[in-house]
Amino acid sequence: MAERGDVLQVKRRLGFGADRAGERVVVIQADPLNEALPTILIVPLDSDPNAVPESLAVRVSAAEAGTDEDCVAIPTQLQVALQGRLAAGRVGRLRPGTLALLDDKLRLVLDL
Repeated sequence: MAERGDVLQVKRRLGFGADRAGERVVVIQADPLNEALPTILIVPLDSDPNAVPESLAVRVSAAEAGTDEDCVAIPTQLQVALQGRLAAGRVGRLRPGTLALLDDKLRLVLDL
C-alpha cells in the first residue's frame, strides 16, 4: 500500500506535464484513505526546475525522487488517480521537511 510521501512511478501517463517516460508522482493523500479508496491524491514531479513558478516550487532531491536528477513537485497539478494506474512499490520517499514544505504549498494552492 502506498503511503503519504511515497514517490511512485506511473504505469501510463496521467495527462499532465510534458510527455516523458517514467513519470513519477508523490502521494499526498492520508494513509487511512489509501487503504480504503480505489483512488489516490497525487502531485506530479518534473525534472524541469521551471515547470512551476518559484513561489510554488518544491525542490525534491534525486535521492528522494528515486531518479538521477533533482526534480520539482508541482502542487498546482494536484490529481486523483486510480491506484491501479501506479506501479507497485515506491521508487522514492520525501524527507519529512520536503513533505512539510509540499504541505505548505498545497495549503496555499487550496487556500486552506
